[in-house]
Amino acid sequence: MTTDTRPARPRDDLPSVARLLTLSDSVVAIALTLLVLQLKVPPTAQVADPRSAADLAAQLAKEVDQLISYVVAFYVVAQFWLAHHRVFRRVVGHHEGVAWWNFAFLFTITAMPFTSSLLGQYGDNPLAVDIFAVNLLLAALATQATLLYGQRRDIVIGPGSTEARARAVRLTVIVIAVASSIGLAWVNTTAAKFCWLLIPLAPWAANRWAARAGPGSRAAGAPGQ
Repeated sequence: MTTDTRPARPRDDLPSVARLLTLSDSVVAIALTLLVLQLKVPPTAQVADPRSAADLAAQLAKEVDQLISYVVAFYVVAQFWLAHHRVFRRVVGHHEGVAWWNFAFLFTITAMPFTSSLLGQYGDNPLAVDIFAVNLLLAALATQATLLYGQRRDIVIGPGSTEARARAVRLTVIVIAVASSIGLAWVNTTAAKFCWLLIPLAPWAANRWAARAGPGSRAAGAPGQ
């Protein structure tokens, strides 16, 4: 009978929080860079008179949908990056499940250049609007799931009751805005896109609620956190 003398696998072989943050920051930086690639400089052959400012402006106006989708996607990715860091500032340990939920978040971020480009090219197509909206929704839920999983594993310091309720307000506003846009897209794509204007209001709404709820922590935050 042989005895296995190999050392037991150490528990600290999981990726550290610092490595997860480094990876996440790199992926977000690449995603932000890829977003701008959807903006194209009009070829001179498509401009009636390349020396005419009016002709160039008219050609650029044809790409306004791409520009709008780029701005929206850039803002959303930046906000989710802030939310991601707010979550990981509370992490006091590491677990493989947190790493996998973090990868789920990164999956939604890496998909953003594609879904925003699709939205820019097919802005009047309800399916394109819904695909982008679902991307937003999954990013918010992945960020929230990472926090909740870490709290269940006792490796994340939980916020105070006021801050926790304010976080729920932020998430609720985001889910309502995105879910409304998904259904509304099949009626009016322009109105569906206006629903996303509620997303920047989520931190403001949470702050207002926290200020009225009591003198506890002000809940400034970003979508999904």
